[in-house]
Amino acid sequence: MELIRTEISDVSADVKRITGFVRYNDGNIDEYWYEYPSHFEISDTGNPWLAALLPMAATINEDLIISLPLDQRLIDGAENILRFWNAYDVGTSIISIIPSGGVCVLDNSPKDSAAFFSSGVDAFYTAYNKPRAKYQILIHGFDLSIDKRAEFERHLTRISKISKQMGKELVSVRTNIRQTQWKKTRWQVVSHGAALASIGLLFEKYFREIFIPSSLKNFRDTYCWGSHPVTDPLFSTSKSNIITDGDGLSRYEKVQFISNHQLALDNLHVCIRGRDGSGQDEINCSHCEKCYRTMIALDLIGVLEKAKLFDLSKYNYDEISMIFPSNESTTGNYEKFIKIAEEKNRPEIANNIRKCIKRSKLINLLSPLDKVPLLWRIPYKMMNNSID
Repeated sequence: MELIRTEISDVSADVKRITGFVRYNDGNIDEYWYEYPSHFEISDTGNPWLAALLPMAATINEDLIISLPLDQRLIDGAENILRFWNAYDVGTSIISIIPSGGVCVLDNSPKDSAAFFSSGVDAFYTAYNKPRAKYQILIHGFDLSIDKRAEFERHLTRISKISKQMGKELVSVRTNIRQTQWKKTRWQVVSHGAALASIGLLFEKYFREIFIPSSLKNFRDTYCWGSHPVTDPLFSTSKSNIITDGDGLSRYEKVQFISNHQLALDNLHVCIRGRDGSGQDEINCSHCEKCYRTMIALDLIGVLEKAKLFDLSKYNYDEISMIFPSNESTTGNYEKFIKIAEEKNRPEIANNIRKCIKRSKLINLLSPLDKVPLLWRIPYKMMNNSID
């Protein structure tokens, strides 16, 4: 696959769009675009495009040709990323990166720092832990589809107020990347860190540091994940450093940290389900696994009633037993909750989490029955009644 060319166009007086035309080996062409505030002078290198297209090329096993100049540090890092993904057998191949536009180094030395911000736990932790990040980047097109304009406008209005109160400048970016063939990539396991890095590098003329709020809770976790403390920094260039922030901290530890800031509690938003279950909006549904995981932490810390975006009428201890942790890392968070609940003499939480972990293990044990006639109903019914 090859990045043939890019072009910049005006969307409005305040917004510009950069479009990358990508041709695959079968001759089909996709248009990848990013919309951004027009007062920024966007990157004219191939660096953001290498970050964006790397997981796609590795997924469809096509060498990646970039027709714009590339930074050598990024090329070297991308080659290491390919080997990392391949080692975990997640459906990617080791492909060649061909810098047909040559190799370059930016002339200027950017001075500012930025961090991605969504008003979730990880984002608020980084916002307060890295106050030097004066810019906050909000993305439309990842969790919330670009078709949901009204929902995003409400989301944007709310987060703009938060950024202003924190003394930050909000940078809103809209992209269709998940509407292209790129959607073939495995978002959670491989590609969401690359997508974040690509947006950060669009602003490489401005930011020497680009912080990605970490989602890895335990350094003992060795699984492959789309945003990872090993791979994310490898998207750095000689001028712009991609940095994960908050690695190794549990959900509880981050919630405890941000609970000292009422602004965070007033605006904490963690849900990707939204009011209709179809995608992120400005509402915490207060009934999915992620909402419950956060509400349990807030409850144990003693600040749940201060978190204004949660509907506490949907939170009850018996339903904790019906939570289905989706992976080992999430289960680890709940195991930590058990210890904390016991220390705080909260058996109603500890006992129901034990039940949820035991039930989840049983569901996983019975999952092979999915393909057995009649017996498939057993795990299906259990999963259908779960909070996930």
